[in-house]
Amino acid sequence: MTSTSLKCLLKMLVAFTKRTKSLKLSARYLRCACRSVLELFHRLLHGMSHKISDFLPEPRLSIASGTMGATQPTQNDIPVAEAGHLTLAVPPLENFVDNALSPQHGVQNTMQMPAPINLPNTTSVPNPSTAPNVSGRGPISLQPIVATEIRRYERAIPQTNKYFMFKIDPGLHTFTDPSVHDPNWLRLTHPEGARYFYNPVQRLFTDEDVWENDMASEIIAGAMEAKQMAAENGIALSSTTELVIERCKGGTGYYFVDHDAQILFWPQPVMSWELMSGVKGVTKKSHIRYALEAQYWKHCALFPNMRVLRGHVVERLRDMIAYAHAESITSETSLSPFDMDELSNMLSLIDQVNGNIDKPNEHSVCIVARYMHIFIRAKFVNFCGQRGARLDADQSLYESSSERERSPMVLRILNVILFNSPDLHRESLLKVWVDKTVVKPRWKKFINQLNLEWNSFTVFSTVMLAADVSFLAVPGVDDPTTPTKSPTTIVIYMSTLCAMGSLMISLVLAGQVNNNRRSSPGNAAKFMSSMTASLLGVESVALMHSLPFALLIWGMIFFAIGLSILIFSDTADVAALIGVTPIWALVVVLTTWPVLAANNLHISAVAKAAAGAAAKSWKELM
Repeated sequence: MTSTSLKCLLKMLVAFTKRTKSLKLSARYLRCACRSVLELFHRLLHGMSHKISDFLPEPRLSIASGTMGATQPTQNDIPVAEAGHLTLAVPPLENFVDNALSPQHGVQNTMQMPAPINLPNTTSVPNPSTAPNVSGRGPISLQPIVATEIRRYERAIPQTNKYFMFKIDPGLHTFTDPSVHDPNWLRLTHPEGARYFYNPVQRLFTDEDVWENDMASEIIAGAMEAKQMAAENGIALSSTTELVIERCKGGTGYYFVDHDAQILFWPQPVMSWELMSGVKGVTKKSHIRYALEAQYWKHCALFPNMRVLRGHVVERLRDMIAYAHAESITSETSLSPFDMDELSNMLSLIDQVNGNIDKPNEHSVCIVARYMHIFIRAKFVNFCGQRGARLDADQSLYESSSERERSPMVLRILNVILFNSPDLHRESLLKVWVDKTVVKPRWKKFINQLNLEWNSFTVFSTVMLAADVSFLAVPGVDDPTTPTKSPTTIVIYMSTLCAMGSLMISLVLAGQVNNNRRSSPGNAAKFMSSMTASLLGVESVALMHSLPFALLIWGMIFFAIGLSILIFSDTADVAALIGVTPIWALVVVLTTWPVLAANNLHISAVAKAAAGAAAKSWKELM
């Protein structure tokens, strides 16, 4: 082969290599372009399904035509997953054959898988003519509800109290109940033990017993009615959208779940007291979004089976717990719904949950969802992200500090009689009972301090009562033969009554604030609402809490008066009076000193003022 032929062959090889590289680059660019176009198209479709007016990277809250679905403008606070990627949605129907019948999911192993060809597709628009006919039940009346309105913990279905000797057949068994019911439903078991049902074709959850009479037909009819309503309002349901049906008073409750935005939504306008959770002043869409997300996590906690725990969810929860822990250490007015010990235990628990990331595990999903529900609800209550958000646990959102510190005239008068105790208790109550809400760690600390205080008062009152009775037993003090009682006896009687009142009130208050009323913020809020329902409000509770201390002090004062009367009226010895009087005066001064100092009335300042006034008067006279 000549050199010319070799050169031509080399040129051809070089040209072929360049063309191959250019083809590879072109294919790569074409793949990237197609991927970008498909992703943009998918986002447009997803945005149309929620009626979003603009397609900016930062999603907005949209409540148009009753569709409540969106996210916070700041993606650092509330991350929104791309549609269909890394969400807590139950896997679609085609993945159930491999994963859904695992024992850890609480699914009956002997049940048949749903047959998708017999029921309409989840994403298709249901035809009203194909909806199951529920005989004798009338038309389906749909009512929008939220996840906290699922009455799982209120059903209390009684079991038979008869004893049965269960007969076990020989051989190996799966010990699952034989099913002759609708095979399109999966029976799932919550980690707590509750039973619920899931229809993978309709992506429908319900707590109702679909094996009871025509309940399955009624639930399906309600689901198709809800989807028909969504179709009529132009809301296209994605492949991961879930639906929950719950029978309630006056109709059938329902809500849709969007796992991409992590919210609940409905195809009709919704005004829900349960969603507002008693929070006043909610006017912004970005604010109500937190309430919707809290309901989303409540939904995941109620129906955790067959969900895959995602890493970004665990990381977000770990960051919330870590920040709450740091805030509790560095601030005395932390807004954390948990105390430091609970937060430390939660961090260690999250480390154990890390091993189940990207795995279907209902226990881990339920743990994470419960904590997320509490944290996100706290953000909603504290107006997170809003102008004037609550930053301290004792900060009121609806009253200024001057308005809260203003006390009625009756309390000012009683405050003097009860030795400033009502004012101190009022300040403590205003720090834990803020806008008719309580923060659990501060409430627990407050109740523990009250219990310690009342326990000590019971001991002091008992000692005071014993001293009064012993004083009355002294010969000549309480002589039953005399027709009239001496001033000493009358005053000791008053001291005895005050000590007895302090003891009884301490026991009553300690019994009212028991473990049941401090076990949860909800119970504590109900207790405080009932206690502050009087005309004086918080001031009435402050007065009640101040009575044990005030009565005990009055009992000691009356005892001291009775002893003083006995000393100075029945003592004829002048030498004894000369020796006792200075000691008595010194005890009186030392006893009143802390009281005067607490009210900024120092003896030294009073003495200086008196000396200055005397000097000025002397100069004027001279």
